[in-house]
Amino acid sequence: MADGMMNRARLNPAKVAEATPLLQFLAGPHAGAIASVWPAPHRDFLALPAARRHAAAILLARGERDLAGLAHAVERHKDGALAKRLAHGSETAGLMKALARLGETLWTTEQYTRFLELFDSPRANRILRHMAEIKPQQLAVVHALPSALHEAIVVANVPSAGAARDLRLALDLAGRMHGAANAQNLVKALVRAKDTAYLFAKAADALAGEVFDGPGAAPDLPVPFARVRSASELDRIALQFQNCLRDFKGDMVLGRMVAYVWNGQPEIVLALRWDPAGWRLAEAELCGNEEAPDQALHDLVDALAIAGVRTGPSTFTLANRLRRYPYGDPEQIGETWRDGLELGELWD
Repeated sequence: MADGMMNRARLNPAKVAEATPLLQFLAGPHAGAIASVWPAPHRDFLALPAARRHAAAILLARGERDLAGLAHAVERHKDGALAKRLAHGSETAGLMKALARLGETLWTTEQYTRFLELFDSPRANRILRHMAEIKPQQLAVVHALPSALHEAIVVANVPSAGAARDLRLALDLAGRMHGAANAQNLVKALVRAKDTAYLFAKAADALAGEVFDGPGAAPDLPVPFARVRSASELDRIALQFQNCLRDFKGDMVLGRMVAYVWNGQPEIVLALRWDPAGWRLAEAELCGNEEAPDQALHDLVDALAIAGVRTGPSTFTLANRLRRYPYGDPEQIGETWRDGLELGELWD
């Protein structure tokens, strides 16, 4: 078929919906766009090496309008020229060889974006170059790990992206608790870990307090925070907000927990808990245990951060999760900002 006829067929909008079942299986969300460039039965596309099929999906996901030029580049350009186009003009040695290891099934746009970002990172690139196969699950692990842990032996010992996120949290808390130098020592220990059990046990051990002392003084939070300072006031606030704060009166007497009211719009009752990493936000709710809206919660969290109050899991919860990873993933925490706050942890 002559190039002109081929290009006219590729540019025919009526062809967009004509993706064969095979293309739908291989291309997933990209099937319609690919069918608009390589009409059914898509022989020219299916005959391409895997690396070039992935390249086509990446370019189409960017919304490129010159479909004939895109097809010509994917089919005819040398590897170096096509890789340069994928990298927005930058020199990217080894990119096409890496794309060849992504498998036969096309990835999602988000997964391709993550792949290109990591390929552009020197430390992550070194890991990718040594993978016999590159899978989205592995990339999710590399992406979730801090760059200091971008070592092949660490990635091999981390079973999931959730586990990687918890390792990142452990490093952050270790630095908060013991200082930057100790956090660096922990990185060195994790990189030397020979198996998954040792890796996660070492991270969990780093979350233990070094000194056996009690809770520090509760934060002195400015307006619009108002601290609950007595049992009678706690009873009144619990009644006003229709919640179970009174059940934690003993913890407040012992100084392990403190409650405040955020006198904003809307009003929020919140509880802070102390652990070896300091005071953290454990709960924040409206009347009747209703969730606070996102903007109000963002404002509250920002104000707490200025006062040195952290968010996220307690050191005890995180250490317990870390110790369970070698034996199967514990219940996974979501990836949204709100999920990462891990609110509702009032019992530790």
